[in-house]
Amino acid sequence: MAGGMFDSTVNLLGSSLDLRATRHKLLSSNIANQETPGYRAVDINFEQEMQKAEGSVPGTQPLLATNAGHISTNSQAGPMPAVVDRVTDLEGYDQNSVGIEGEMARLSENTIMYRTSAQLLKYKFGILMTAIKEGGR
Repeated sequence: MAGGMFDSTVNLLGSSLDLRATRHKLLSSNIANQETPGYRAVDINFEQEMQKAEGSVPGTQPLLATNAGHISTNSQAGPMPAVVDRVTDLEGYDQNSVGIEGEMARLSENTIMYRTSAQLLKYKFGILMTAIKEGGR
């Protein structure tokens, strides 16, 4: 968002928070369905989805608004990330692909990364608040 109040870091951190929240829901669903026969564990490819959010996926171009009537590309409700079936070699006898230890580890990692992104975003907003307060003197 050129010329805006927020730089690309703030936008990327916002996208990161959105993707982490979506991933948290998917991982929680996997854990909840650990004993459901035939359930397939799902996830998102976080790195690939972040590349989409920043417009750096090879072979694609970022969306540009060339007319004032165009819908903003910086909307809060972006497209849902692609959900993928996580392939595993350890399927249970009931064809369930959820391994509780792996899911809990992924959930813990995702939680830590969510908190880190939130702290970085808070820091960026703190810098902005300092600039606003100092500019008002």
